[in-house]
Amino acid sequence: MQKVQTKWDLRRRIFEGKVLTVVMGLFMAAMLAALVFSVWQKSTPPSQTGDYEGVIIDRWADYVESTYGSVPRFRLLLESQDGTRFPVKVDPNVYESAKIGMRIKSRAGQVVLIESPQPSGAK
Repeated sequence: MQKVQTKWDLRRRIFEGKVLTVVMGLFMAAMLAALVFSVWQKSTPPSQTGDYEGVIIDRWADYVESTYGSVPRFRLLLESQDGTRFPVKVDPNVYESAKIGMRIKSRAGQVVLIESPQPSGAK
């Protein structure tokens, strides 16, 4: 009887060791994923989609690759009156109409582009 009990204890300890190894592996993988996600969040500048106002400093378009194919992404870099610069995501129509130096306003999702007055002496 003692031999059978020892065998069961040995099997239980081996099983518990394997379960502990799997649980620790999952915990480490979750911690690594959280670290990678937080570093990625800190390294990418936030893209504003709410209300904003500023002057267009730069504009660019690129493509995002996914398993479903390529998707174009349109961005404008704006400078607000207090001098802070921030990127905004815009739709293709706004991107095509936007020029560097123009003023842009967005209120409740309504985007308005304002031509800047040309300096005197310009043709």
